[in-house]
This record gives sequence, C-alpha cells and structure tokens, in this order.
Amino acid sequence: MAQNTASRSPQDTLRTAFQLFDQGKLREALQMAQGLRKDHPTHPDVLHLLGLICLRGGDPEQAEKFIRLAISVLPDAAFFHVNLANALRQQGRRDDALAAYNRAEELDATFAGTYVNRGTLHAEEGRAEEAIADFEKAIRCAPDQPEGYLRLGTFLSAEGDFQRARSTYERGLDVRPDGPALLLGLAGALERLGDLDAALAATERVLEAQPGMPAAVRLWATCKRRQGKLEEARDRLERIEIAKLPAPMQRALHAELGQVYDRLNETAVAFDHFTAQNKAAAETLEPAGIDKASYMDQVRALAAAFTPEWVASWRQIDADALTPVPAPVFLVGFPRSGTTLLDQFLNAHDAIDVIEERPILLPLRDALQAEGGYPQALADLTPERANALRALYAEGMAREGIEPTSPRTVINKLPLNIIHAGLIARVFPEAKFILSLRHPADAVLSCFMQDFQLNASMAHFLTLKDSVALYDAVMSLWRQYRSLLPLSVSHVRYEDLIRDPQTALAETLAQLGLDWQEGQRDHAAHAASRGTIRTPSYSQVTEPLYDRAAQRWRRYETHLEGILPRLEPYMAEFGYD
Repeated sequence: MAQNTASRSPQDTLRTAFQLFDQGKLREALQMAQGLRKDHPTHPDVLHLLGLICLRGGDPEQAEKFIRLAISVLPDAAFFHVNLANALRQQGRRDDALAAYNRAEELDATFAGTYVNRGTLHAEEGRAEEAIADFEKAIRCAPDQPEGYLRLGTFLSAEGDFQRARSTYERGLDVRPDGPALLLGLAGALERLGDLDAALAATERVLEAQPGMPAAVRLWATCKRRQGKLEEARDRLERIEIAKLPAPMQRALHAELGQVYDRLNETAVAFDHFTAQNKAAAETLEPAGIDKASYMDQVRALAAAFTPEWVASWRQIDADALTPVPAPVFLVGFPRSGTTLLDQFLNAHDAIDVIEERPILLPLRDALQAEGGYPQALADLTPERANALRALYAEGMAREGIEPTSPRTVINKLPLNIIHAGLIARVFPEAKFILSLRHPADAVLSCFMQDFQLNASMAHFLTLKDSVALYDAVMSLWRQYRSLLPLSVSHVRYEDLIRDPQTALAETLAQLGLDWQEGQRDHAAHAASRGTIRTPSYSQVTEPLYDRAAQRWRRYETHLEGILPRLEPYMAEFGYD
C-alpha cells in the first residue's frame, strides 16, 4: 500500500520511493513514483526511477522510454546514460548499449558505475582485456567500495585465473576487512586453488557475521568434503531449509549434498539430491534463453550431412598448398570421460602445452556458417579459404599465448569438439586426435551428477534420458566420422589411466613422437601448480589417483536400468563388458 504523502515534501517522497526500490518493494515504489509524476511529470529523477522499476521488473523496453525522457530533461547525468545502456543491453542491443556507456564516461570519467556495467557487457561479449580494464577503472574510481573488486574477482574466477582472483579479493579486503561478499569470493578462489584451510577460515568469518548464510555453508561443506570430513559436511548442510531458498541456491546445495552422500555410499539419497539439483537447474533454462534442442539439432544435422557420397564429392586440396600452423592436436571425448585428468598427465610433459576448455575452433564453424552454411561449405573449400580458416585458428591460439613458431606440441582440449571432427579433418588434414574414453554408463551417470554451468549442450544432462540420448548421438557421429575420414586417433581409457598411467599413455605419446617422462607421474602436483583448472573436475585431479569413480555406475544400477540397453553397443565397441 502506498504511504500517505500529503504532508511530505516531494523530495522526501522521492527519497522514500528510492528506499523502497532498493529494498525490492517494487509495487510500493511504483505507486509512489506514479503519484509523484502526476504533480511533477517532467521531474528527471522521477522518470529515472520509473525506468529503474521497469528495468528490474523485466520490462527493458518501457525502462528505455522512461530513462530517455529523464535524459531529455537532464542530458548530462552520467548515471542516467548508464541505466539507459543497461536497458539496451537487456534488449540485446549491445552496440547501442556500448555507445551509451561511452557517453556516460564522456560526461563523468570518475563515475565507477559506468565501468562496472560496461565491464559486465565486455565480459558477456568475451572481451576479457576490456572487461578487466573497466573493472580496474571502477576500483580506481571507488577504491573503498566493494563492487569493482567483486566484479573483477568474479570475472577472473570465471576465466579460471584463481590466483589473480584471490589477489583481487585480498585488495578489496584491505579496505573493507569485513566485507562478507569479498570474504566469500576469496574463500571460493582459495578452494579452487586447493588451499582448503584458508578457504574454511574465510567462510567461517562470513558465517560468524551471517550465521547460516546458504552460500557460505555450501562452500564450507565443499571444503570439508574435500578434506574427507563427510559427516561434518552432511550435518551442517542438512540444517538448511533448502525448499525455502531460490532455485539457484537450491541447486547448489542439492549438488553438494549429492556429492557428500555419494562419498558416504548412500546412493539412494545421493541420487535423490542429484535429481533435485537438476530439477532446480531446469527452472533456469527458459529465463536464461537456453535452447537445448538446438545442440541436438546441430549434432543430427552433421550426422545427416556426412554421407559417403557427400564426402566423396569434396573438392580436393593439395596438402602442400596449406599454410603451416602449430601442430593441431585435439583432445576430445564425451564429457566426464576423464579428459581433465588426461590433460594433467599430458601437460606435465615438458614438451606439451594443453589449452584447456577454450572455444578456439568455434570461429571457424561460424565463418563457414556465414559463407555457405555449415557443414555444407566444407565441400567446396579452396586452398585459399582453408588457409584463411587456418589463420583464424592460429589467431585464437595466439590469444592463448601460443605462437605459430612454437616448437612445443600444443593440444586443444575441449571434449565436445568431437562433434566437429569432420571440420577439423577437412581444414587440418594433418590433425591428430586423442580420444578419452570411459565406461559409457559411468560417463552418462557422472554427467547427470555434475552441476555444470548450463548451455545448450550441458542442458541435456538434467535427466538421464536426455544424457544417454546425447551420448548416443555424439558417439554415433564420431563412429560415422571414423568410417568416412582418415583420422589419426589414439585412445586413452580412464580406467587404464588411473591404474597405470605410463602404459595408458604409450599409444598417445608415440602418436605425438614423444617419450614418457617421470615428471608426468605426479599429476596431482602438476595440477595444483597450474591454479587455472576450469572444469568441474578441478578438485579430483589435484588428488592422488583413486578408483572410487570407476565402476560407480554399478552402485546406481537400479536407477540406470532404463538406459543401459542404449549404451550396450558402445560398451562392446570400446571394450567394456
């Protein structure tokens, strides 16, 4: 209900309306703002507030209209232009948003909000250097405010640069020692770096200030689980009333409880938590604009295109006409098939660099799509066009610090590049593939259990039915490529790797023309020293080798009965009984 404003000044009423807005009471704030507008129809702050209410309420088009009206009255207010840009960004008008942020900077180069929000746009667009530069500017403009440190720390963590994230949070804590969000960010970076004692200390400081804070309890429990203190983790997590929390936090807590109960060998309870985790995750798909069908459509379209007749029709390309690029080696496989562990063993070799989880290949796919359709444009590829694509790939490698003249063996590790093996073979006929394999039932189950960052491919792992459907589609496509194209492939089975790494890697090292090095044996020390493992397996690969994840599917066999028949052909093909 709107408050009685008859005896209050317009400025007091406006101040109250903004306070209500800050408290998330949008209806009350809207009623007060609308009342003010009746008497002050052109007041810029009233119009701006109406725009902010629309923006937070999910109506960026109406927000844009109100904020433009405010700007027409007060054109030099930098923060008006920032919020106009935010409204444009929410509409997907990113170029217009960038122009509005730039205008705000021109009006007031000291306003930190410009850099916080423009940096977020750069981060969303994948412009890492620009994002980092803007967040640093925000810190310089407002060094005593946490926002710049939080945005920069979060971005660096998302990029896998946990050392720099840690130092960023520590910088913020130097000026805001008790900032709970900064402390929690620091704890997250420390946990990813494997400094579990320090991460626990930071989370406990947060919990002293805010007892029961769900995000802090979850991170505390993750540290305890990694230390093997499973009962402690379980007991504290179970005290949280998960059902009363927003879906994203429900998802995170169910994910952690699932992992804890799995380690406690209470498989039925664990499975229930993984199911609840994925149910909560599914609620975020539509708001995030994630269309999982688009990924399966892509896989099926590739399978339909790659026929013997079509491949036979391809224009011939003389290998001597192709410009040399850093030896293209691709580590592929179905997700959760041991690719991250294999990465650590390979990267520990002093002649190998592994580029981890970077979409360097996708610009080639997009370029082909724009020039005749993908994969159709592969058929008429000329040497000149192939070289342009190879140069595009080399540019992506250079952004990762790999120069064309590098003498090292460079391995591009992105498991689902497996669906683009046809593109790779066409543009890089000299390419080598390392296929990481794991028992199909374990791979599918592990995908279902994992709380992935969702996109169109990972969204298939929210149910076992969709998980096995994607496995069937992806591995069937790989089988198709193998039958049609002269691929150079070595195989590493996860189960062999954890049993005898040197023997398991013999075929791959021979393919790469390298010898085994004893330094490869200590994969855990190497993984810990990297500090930038981006994948969900980051905690497992810093541990000594263990076999608890091998044959895990047998503990969950009653839950898998409906999907095992679809996996049996792959079990036979890959040598699993």
